[in-house]
Amino acid sequence: MKIKILFTLLVFITIPEFDAQNRRSNPIVSHMFTADPSAHVWDDGRLYVYPSADHTPPQGYKNMDGYHVFSTDDMITWKDHGEILHSRQVEWGRKEGGFMWAPDCAYKNGTYYYYFPHRSGAGRDTWKIGVATSKSPASNFKVHDYIKGIKSLIDPCVFTDDDGQSYLFIGGEGDPTGYKLKDNMMEVEGEPHPIKGLDGFREGLWMFKRQGKYYIIYPDDFPKRNKMRYAVSDHIYGPFECKGVFVGSTDVITMHGSVVEYKGQWYVFYHNGNLSGGIATNRSVCFDPIYFNEDGTIQMVKQTLGVALPTFHQDKNFNEMFGSLGLGEYSTADLKKHKIMDNAISSIQVPSGYTVEVFEKDHFKGKSWKFEEDRIHLEALGCNDAISSLKIYKNTEENLVKNGSFELATQGELKFWPTRANNPYAWFQDNSAKGYYALKYTGSKQPKALVQKVDLKPNTTYLLSVLLKIEKGSVGHVVFNPNGATDSCNFKLDANSKHDKWQRFECEFNSEGLKSLELRCLTSSDFNGTCYWDDVVLKEK
Repeated sequence: MKIKILFTLLVFITIPEFDAQNRRSNPIVSHMFTADPSAHVWDDGRLYVYPSADHTPPQGYKNMDGYHVFSTDDMITWKDHGEILHSRQVEWGRKEGGFMWAPDCAYKNGTYYYYFPHRSGAGRDTWKIGVATSKSPASNFKVHDYIKGIKSLIDPCVFTDDDGQSYLFIGGEGDPTGYKLKDNMMEVEGEPHPIKGLDGFREGLWMFKRQGKYYIIYPDDFPKRNKMRYAVSDHIYGPFECKGVFVGSTDVITMHGSVVEYKGQWYVFYHNGNLSGGIATNRSVCFDPIYFNEDGTIQMVKQTLGVALPTFHQDKNFNEMFGSLGLGEYSTADLKKHKIMDNAISSIQVPSGYTVEVFEKDHFKGKSWKFEEDRIHLEALGCNDAISSLKIYKNTEENLVKNGSFELATQGELKFWPTRANNPYAWFQDNSAKGYYALKYTGSKQPKALVQKVDLKPNTTYLLSVLLKIEKGSVGHVVFNPNGATDSCNFKLDANSKHDKWQRFECEFNSEGLKSLELRCLTSSDFNGTCYWDDVVLKEK
């Protein structure tokens, strides 16, 4: 790489062996966006999660489609069983597709029943709860009809009581309702039962039972960012008594989840916006343990993210975890002592403040790669199953810009650089600048700016820098414009000045009364060609 990482402190110490984490870090799915998790444990001993799927570019919730299933037997390695259902398979559904929201799954007499909300038309009053069945929990689902005689609501939850009787709960817009299911699991019988006592109910109720008590968890109507509340009753239809919040808000508007017991531990599954940097419709499934007090109330959940130390994995997407390592240098022999096999690492999770430098040969020789961010798949960089030794040290560079080198992306969506428009920018592999990726734009007009908002301290001096590049023959300018700062920080580069080489632009400014700054990647209005951005750095002087 032409530009080296600066301000790095090397600290090498002898450390004890670190065991592998006893659970997967959050989020548990890294290669796609997932939401609304419905968790179940089936007779094969595995825990299955049935989520909805978000897509890029984010365009609201209308384009949600294509359900996947994930499962685990150790809470560390999660298998993606692939897509099990899409709107194109639903004959009674809207022809445009999409609107495949939070699902659930149930099991009875050798058959798995998959319940999904989907619109049959354009309006809110066309919501239906469809049913698909399979002999397998994660494949070969066949779509049947939708359930007749129920309200036009969303978010199905199917609960089977100790006596084998199953119930369907749906809700949305403050209208939680329960129904008794017939033995065929695809029809209801009797009258609808309004569920009372769910204070602040918004949508998405989930029922489970513990020590003879019925629990309902549900997203509340807390402004801007929902929280998860719970309520308890002695009877399946209530009335319920709300016990308050047990999962706080995340970095996205919605909240939706489920609770399940697995191998003696209770867990809550929910979603956040960690992989996308808080984009409301690019969410990611998470889980954390929950704990009950002696009186049955639930303790406040401590939401966790990432890992404390770098972790090394035999499979991509942080699966098949070898273990964790602390600061130090590790030869092939050292890695084996820590049960990490050489030439077998396929993904690495790197917590904030750490740098992991890996080598293709033993004793830190041969080609090397340096990582300060998570790597869900090393194959694109040529070091998948090719690491024989490594070094781990602290990174003390203080950059206020998140993902400033454009290294982190999921399904091509750059983390912390949101755009709601059809994204004309590309996540481009380029190790000629800092890191291994850059931001690229090719087009014949000015795109909507890619923006990151950064908080500032008042009356503080800051240093701002960025790398820009433009290809030969391009017309107009590649621009980096920190909206709200001085004109001296309005950076432009045209092909007549210098082309096909990275150029660093720097400025110094005082924030004065500014509380925040919008860092913007864009072009001039007359642009026609190809240009790049990389290594955006903002720090206090």
